[in-house]
Amino acid sequence: MPKIPTTKPTTRAPRVAVRTRRAKIATRTPRTPRVSVLMSAYNSEKYIAAAIESILTQTFTDFEFVIINDGSTDRTPEIVAEYAARDKRIKFIDNRTNAGLIAALNQGLDFCRGEYIARMDSDDISLPTRFQIQTEYLDAHPECGVVGAWIKKFGPGVKSDEYFKYPEQMKILDFLVHGNQVAHPCTMIRREILTRHNIKYNPEYKYAEDYAFWVEIVKYAEIHNIQTVLLNYRWADENVSVVHRKAQLQCTERIRRHILSDLLTNDTDIEKILNITRETIERFYLFGFLPIIRRKQYSIVKTKYYLFEKIPLLREQDGKIYLFEKIKIGGLK
Repeated sequence: MPKIPTTKPTTRAPRVAVRTRRAKIATRTPRTPRVSVLMSAYNSEKYIAAAIESILTQTFTDFEFVIINDGSTDRTPEIVAEYAARDKRIKFIDNRTNAGLIAALNQGLDFCRGEYIARMDSDDISLPTRFQIQTEYLDAHPECGVVGAWIKKFGPGVKSDEYFKYPEQMKILDFLVHGNQVAHPCTMIRREILTRHNIKYNPEYKYAEDYAFWVEIVKYAEIHNIQTVLLNYRWADENVSVVHRKAQLQCTERIRRHILSDLLTNDTDIEKILNITRETIERFYLFGFLPIIRRKQYSIVKTKYYLFEKIPLLREQDGKIYLFEKIKIGGLK
């Protein structure tokens, strides 16, 4: 009687098991995070470590962190690479050439997989509960496509109580009359709005790309600002709003014109409203050289007068005149 081989079953079984396990691993897909954090960095070696730390220490932890190095010539890529090696939530895209902020942000949007996209700049500091508060807000307000917050200025020469406080909601006419009242590096965006309507940063509006971005989004979803500080905003002479102020104002004017072209059909009306809503500044001088009063028109019906250009003195609104912003002292014909 021939012998029954006993070695084949013992050799085959492990092979089947190994193949089955490998097949499972190959088909497994990574879990999608709730939030994608998007940061572009260019020559940010002085501040980027603190900015990254403020994200990695958030109380809300279900996020991926997309960092685009935009062709930095300093130690920025080395610093980011060190953090990426320690924290697997960081997705580091190291571009060898500088393409500019708009191109880098649009590239980053393509990498973002989260339900929400949180913007972050490479020199600012997010407060620890920022993501927790903003995700809870978007979860509770499905009509909201973008949520921002107040920000606090910090840096050399900045006082301890300098803030940017923005209105609770921005509608299309608010963007026309008041300009950009949303802090870009402190926003969280519903990604579905961007993908459904194919919205990205527009390179035609360099230095005001965020303003144009909000104007497109507000056509499809509401934009809100949480009425508390969630980010410390580094203020320096190198800020875009300081260095490129003239170009930024020119872009702002073009965006306002774009808003009106969507709302009106008559070119004459567009020019008329632009002239009224355009920021106008008049100064009244003492002895011909010391400016003591500054007049600033904020909208069609709102004008303010500042003593020594800083102290709110008079406010003219809706046909009424107020002293020190509160005391009604008269009316206009």
